[in-house]
Amino acid sequence: MTEFQYEIDGKKYFQKPLVLGQIRQLLAILKNIKIQSSGPNQFLLEMGDQVPEFLAIVLIEEGKSPKDKNLKELAAEIEFAIDPDMAIRMIEDFFDCNPTASFLERIGNLGKMISAKIKQPAPGTGSKSSPSSSAGEILPDGTKSSGDTIPTNASPLSDIL
Repeated sequence: MTEFQYEIDGKKYFQKPLVLGQIRQLLAILKNIKIQSSGPNQFLLEMGDQVPEFLAIVLIEEGKSPKDKNLKELAAEIEFAIDPDMAIRMIEDFFDCNPTASFLERIGNLGKMISAKIKQPAPGTGSKSSPSSSAGEILPDGTKSSGDTIPTNASPLSDIL
């Protein structure tokens, strides 16, 4: 397992592959940032004010768990304790620790697999067509119902996935 160690204001911190809780925290701060970086320097600029919080999420103090930290407090400490070179090194280490390209590719493949499974007929039906709708009926007010027909304005599931 890849692991990196740093010293910030006399405390030891380490960085290792993310756990699900850290991914959730990162997604929360990255959702409004358009990342198009081609390297750590550009990533640092694109992150802007979010860099200290980003680093607070990925760094773990020695002897502690990723869930046992106050992100705001650690971000404030990091902001005035590390220089840009160290921040760039930490971002480089982040990408070494977490091969995001292969992760994103695997997520994309998972989405395709799920979509293909949804489009397959249920076992034993032998049909790939959509289920037929039931016949319409006349409602008490004299209007005809559409039976089980799906409304034309409904979003197909493939648009959601």
